[in-house]
Amino acid sequence: MAHITIETGSPTLRMTTSIHVISPCDSGNNADTTLYLLHGAGDNASTWQRLTTVEQYAARYGCTVIMPEVNRSYYTDMAYGLDYFHYVTEELPALCSRMLRMNTDPHQTYVAGLSMGGYGALKCALTYPDRYAKAVSLSGVTDIQRRLQDPQMPEGMVKEMQAVFGSELIVKPDQDLYALAARRIEEGSPLPDILCCCGTDDPFIAMNRDFAAFMQETPFEFQYVEGPGTHDWRFWEEHLKTTFDFLFHDKT
Repeated sequence: MAHITIETGSPTLRMTTSIHVISPCDSGNNADTTLYLLHGAGDNASTWQRLTTVEQYAARYGCTVIMPEVNRSYYTDMAYGLDYFHYVTEELPALCSRMLRMNTDPHQTYVAGLSMGGYGALKCALTYPDRYAKAVSLSGVTDIQRRLQDPQMPEGMVKEMQAVFGSELIVKPDQDLYALAARRIEEGSPLPDILCCCGTDDPFIAMNRDFAAFMQETPFEFQYVEGPGTHDWRFWEEHLKTTFDFLFHDKT
């Protein structure tokens, strides 16, 4: 396995940004699969690599793992800021496919993330279901409007969210996971398989249970896993195994 750090200028972001990659390039063969692994708010492109055993799972399954940097953008083309969703879904895959020996087959391409990155992973898969076969959210923000209306949100975070979603904090249909899922069903789109995991002491547990109840009544192949834990790396490390078991169940 190789751990690659890419520092590159981004035309979309108009600045230099970081991409961390775990690659089985030393095996002499192309990777079987590609996983875009998205960080949470307050983290960066290096955090998954530093705080979990993700490299061991990547080696076991011959998977290229791509971990981009998006700051605190909520994987969104910001109202007052940069176009991070376009970057992650358009520029990043094109760049990585040119630079890395990775599998670009949509049937072997997955997206996963935690917290803010869980929202981003579901948003990617529900916006472009023809590009990702499976998506995983760990402790994800599954109801962004509920999150924005949280009366306990600190004032500084309110300003931050206004930069992302606009001064009135109104969520557009293409930013709402419920609306995106409903649109894909109505269109008869190919539907990615989805897994959501959340800890019973996580502050996002209620919205995850509600989202699971909604998704379980749809045609999506949807799984929900709940267990002891809160919004921390102990839970995410434990359910990194759940994630890879879900993504690669046919190889176990």
